[in-house]
Amino acid sequence: MSRTMRTHPHIVLLRDDDTDFLKIPSLMKNKKFSPLPCIVSGGLLLLSGITTPAFSQPSLQNKNQEDVKGTPIPAQKNTKKGNIKSSAVVASKNTEEIRVTSTGPIRAAEKRLRKVPGTFAVISAKDVEKGRAATLEDTLAFQPGILAQATTGSTGNKISIRGSGAGVFYGGYSLGMKYLVDGLTVSGVGGFQEDRLNTTGYQRTEVLYGANAFDYAATSLGGGINFITHTGVSAPGFMAHFEAGSYGTLKEQVSQGGTFDHKKGDYYVTAARTNRQGFQSYTAMYRTDVVANVGYHFTDRLSARLIFRWDEGFGHYGGLLTREQLRKTPTINPNDWGGRPTRSSMLGFKTDYVFDDNSKLEYGITWNDYPLFNGTNTKQFNLWRSTDINNSLKYNRKDRLFGREIDTNFILSDVHMISGDSRYYTSSVLSTTSNREDWTLHQRVKYGGSHDSVFAFGNNFNLFKNLWLTSGFSVILVDRNIRLVDRLVPNASLQSREHYNNVFITPRVGLLYNINPNIDVFANFSRLIDPPVTWNYHNVQGGSPYNDTGTVGPLKAQRANSVEVGVRGRVGRFEGNLTLYRTWVRNELLTVVVQRATNTTAEITATSNASPTIHQGVEAGLLTHLMDSRRYGTLGFRQALTANDFHYRHDPVFGSNRLPSLPIWMYQAELQYTHRSGFYANFDFRSSSSYYVDYANTLKAPSYGIFGLKLGYEAPSKKWSTFIDFRNLGNKHYATAAYTAYNLSGRDAAMFYPGDGFSVFGGVTVRFAGLGRNL
Repeated sequence: MSRTMRTHPHIVLLRDDDTDFLKIPSLMKNKKFSPLPCIVSGGLLLLSGITTPAFSQPSLQNKNQEDVKGTPIPAQKNTKKGNIKSSAVVASKNTEEIRVTSTGPIRAAEKRLRKVPGTFAVISAKDVEKGRAATLEDTLAFQPGILAQATTGSTGNKISIRGSGAGVFYGGYSLGMKYLVDGLTVSGVGGFQEDRLNTTGYQRTEVLYGANAFDYAATSLGGGINFITHTGVSAPGFMAHFEAGSYGTLKEQVSQGGTFDHKKGDYYVTAARTNRQGFQSYTAMYRTDVVANVGYHFTDRLSARLIFRWDEGFGHYGGLLTREQLRKTPTINPNDWGGRPTRSSMLGFKTDYVFDDNSKLEYGITWNDYPLFNGTNTKQFNLWRSTDINNSLKYNRKDRLFGREIDTNFILSDVHMISGDSRYYTSSVLSTTSNREDWTLHQRVKYGGSHDSVFAFGNNFNLFKNLWLTSGFSVILVDRNIRLVDRLVPNASLQSREHYNNVFITPRVGLLYNINPNIDVFANFSRLIDPPVTWNYHNVQGGSPYNDTGTVGPLKAQRANSVEVGVRGRVGRFEGNLTLYRTWVRNELLTVVVQRATNTTAEITATSNASPTIHQGVEAGLLTHLMDSRRYGTLGFRQALTANDFHYRHDPVFGSNRLPSLPIWMYQAELQYTHRSGFYANFDFRSSSSYYVDYANTLKAPSYGIFGLKLGYEAPSKKWSTFIDFRNLGNKHYATAAYTAYNLSGRDAAMFYPGDGFSVFGGVTVRFAGLGRNL
């Protein structure tokens, strides 16, 4: 061991890179844990005495662990000072020895993000994969402030952070936040297809709320979500996973990772196949995912990584139900309005050059291609084609100013659609890819050349010993070039072109105070910009391309000023975070469905800028360590509470009505038990309030509460693991997500996606860590 970090009458703590060794009394007072993902409901218990912000779950083991490089940590290691043995520290009879381990990348991410004076989360894929890990709903569960709901059980997810994308119709794209893979932008000026929200091949997920995603060059209300893929270092050897469950669910996955050229390089590749018949009738889906990357350290200063992702699949839309149908017959699909073949490809390259210990340059580029056939087997359908090239350049350096530490960041980001359009067709027969001779093109809308460019400058300045000032600004260039061409019936009176070009400056300032090494208090003020996506400009006046009345029209960027205050940390058995925020939004982009889809008619929507709105809320989470015992195992209780208030501010029509289709509150809780033998059991509860589904506030989605149970085992050798995951134990009929209407006048309407009923999923994973580990 390198050195003794802290002494106590009953505690000896030694640190060796990524592993802490504790010698502690059975009461486990003042214990020191690796960062854990959790949430705090009320800052009552945040006193003093913490280590790092807690956002990812711990792994409590008594066997030898492996460090981040995959090298086994010796069971015993003598130090030059005191000749202390790590696995056999002599203690009193009332002490127990527990080894607390957290993976190095998770700890490094938490340490890096702790400098942000705002809310963030780091979610370990290993914790998510203790049960079914099929959708982003599984990944983002138990994170306050985030709505993540899978519809029809597919990878299509309705995602909203602090009300981002509040008025977006559901059915194809996730808007209001920035998505990245390994820090490389994958969402474009046309949004991000929900079918790409797949978790295959990720080792962790980083979420930065709102303007806290400044270092991602994200300027949107929701912030940024960064998916970090596995490498040959984080997932060495061969892995095979098999999973099966209710509603015809079947998943198979294999992966291989390792290093080469004396560990200068590493590689990782995984392939997964998923099938599901669906809870509702006619909602079958399948998909294939391939993820690969290779990295190489050319010198101690220069490294590079090539990243590849590809997926292909097909999914049927789930049918929307009325409240009465939701209550009585949630498995029916009364209106099969088609499906969609999906395919996307992403090729990314990133390189880092370290000038010295205090400065670093990063460059990244991604190519993204994501075509979409929307509405197969219908008589009105459309084809979307989008190809983006996204560039980013980041320069980070550390200096000292007036004897105090200062970190400076320069960021250049350009998200550019080099080619993109949407084509609207009708057919005399139900459409397929093989009967194109029956297709009639009514119009085509081109989006190529649209782009968002961001220059961001920011710094963190250590004003005093424990007080940091964060400041910065972004210059954002928004350019949208929309051209309606190939109109079947020419009409000079209909607008066919819209060019929106604007420059915004968004300042950011925040304060972060470390009360002690374990508790942070923070506050920030930021300005946020959400430009309209390309297709928002189409049919803003409600025209239909299928009857040759489709038009393009003007839209403004959504602007907001946001204030956030909070506290995070840990004291004794408790750790978590509490955040309050308020955002004043102007020109919020809200969408209404003008025409509902059927198997003969396509959906028509219209987007407009709203009158001023307010987004405000409370995000709280708490993890309580109820028991930590070598003999009996560990028991923890995790809670997440979100309270939202999204409403108009003196709208001439809707007054102070609430914005529809987002819950007023959500509460999630989980009791987690882990035994040192490798057995674990988690019992959870998830609930949501009722909420309006129309702007006139006349019809509500029903509230609900559902229970779940996970049981699993991981062999001490780590060579195999298994789980069984029970969902919705009470077979509750509930709405997982809802559509948005203008005014339903209180009538029960088909607005609701049903959540899955009682279901069971089981999986087995086998690992051969030494196979191909070092080539």
